[in-house]
Formats: sequence, C-alpha cells, structure tokens
Amino acid sequence: MSRSKGPWIVIAAGVLLVLLTLQIPASAVRWFLPAQAGVTGFSGTIWSGKALRCWWGRTERRIVLGSVTWRIEPWRLFWSTPVSLSSEWGAQRFETRLGYSLGGDLTLADTNLSFDTQILSALMPLFIGGRFSGQFSTIELQGEQLQRTSGKAILENAVWTARSGDIPLGTYHLAIDTGEADGEVLGVVKTLGGALQLAGNVVLGPASYRINLQATGPVALDDSFRGAVAMLATPTAAGFGINLEGTY
Repeated sequence: MSRSKGPWIVIAAGVLLVLLTLQIPASAVRWFLPAQAGVTGFSGTIWSGKALRCWWGRTERRIVLGSVTWRIEPWRLFWSTPVSLSSEWGAQRFETRLGYSLGGDLTLADTNLSFDTQILSALMPLFIGGRFSGQFSTIELQGEQLQRTSGKAILENAVWTARSGDIPLGTYHLAIDTGEADGEVLGVVKTLGGALQLAGNVVLGPASYRINLQATGPVALDDSFRGAVAMLATPTAAGFGINLEGTY
C-alpha cells in the first residue's frame, strides 16, 4: 500500500510547490533590482504584478517612472522575451518586452515610449523642449553598450527654451538602424515641418559618436539663435552646420 501511495505523494508535493511558487508576492522583485532602482506600493505576484511608484537613481537627478506593471511568462524564461513591462506617469508612457541571456545581454522588443523632454533636464543641461516618442522593433544591449537596434523616433513641436523666450523650431523624424560596423548605430534626421530645417545623421559607436547636421530655414538665419548655438555650430550661407565627434 505504501508503495502505491509513493508516486501520488511526489505528485502532490510537486503541485503544492508549483502553487506556492505562483503565489510569490510581487515585492520579491526587489531581490533582482539594482541599487539605483526605487520601488514602492506592490500588488499582485512576482509573475503578474504592479508597483505604484518607481524611479531610477539615488540622488536628486533621478527619473520617475511612475506606476509600473509587469507580466512574466515562465515557460519562456530561457529564450525570447518573457517579460512584458509597461510604465505610466502623467503623460509619460513606456512599454516593452524584455529578454535576458546568461551572458548578460539584454533584449528589448516592440518598445514604445513617449515623454516630455523636460524629464531629461534631470540628467543633462538640455535647452530643447518638446514631445519625444519612439517605436523600436528591437534593441540589443551587451552590458551597457548598445549593439543593435531598429526603429524610429519623433521630436514633436520642439522649442529652444531661451531666457528671452521660447523659440519654436519644428518637428523632426529620426530613423534608427544598425550601422555597417559592429556595434554601430546610425540615425538619419529629417524635418517634418517647422522654422528650423534639419537634415543629416548621427552615428553612435561602441565608444564614440559623430554628429553631422545641416540647419536651414528662418530660425537658422536668426542672429540671436545662431549666437546661442555658436559653441556647437559653424555658420553657412544658408544657416549653420553641426559637425561633432567625440568619445564616451
């Protein structure tokens, strides 16, 4: 009799273990988060949960992510992108699917984001206002280095936030794809409309960048605006050019 009960005990124990695993509380995600991530207000489970308030950074220069919701598909943990993630804070939106390899590579698929450029002022002295949105079919990171990406970004109703008053610039489209060299990302800029016409490209390498833009239109010929960007720009007959190279 005891022998016949043996397999059932094992099965029952396995089922119990699975049920307990499925009920791991959402707060357990803290075990997997880096030190610079802040999270409060958990609900749900580790597999399908929500945090009411999230942010990134430990100083006053932190980015608020707002409410974050996630869903993990356990049967896809070792391949593809098993984690669906979305965040919302006011008009700021972000959603993606995440995958992580044992070698440390991070993959983001079907990524959509939208935010006001003012949030970037917490990280850098930015003088451009507007609404930024992006759609990326894939983003691949190796460590902290961007290896491959494909998508597009739009800066809508951009303005130069000058002390004397905001200067309307325009709306710009950036087509982003993997470049010819290994780990190189190429962005091609074009203007969708506005008083400042921009055209050119941006190239990001594993440890360097190149920016080559030509600016034309009424704003590009405005003396006060040309003076404001004089540190970056070279005057031309039609406006100015921006040609920058550097490392990071």
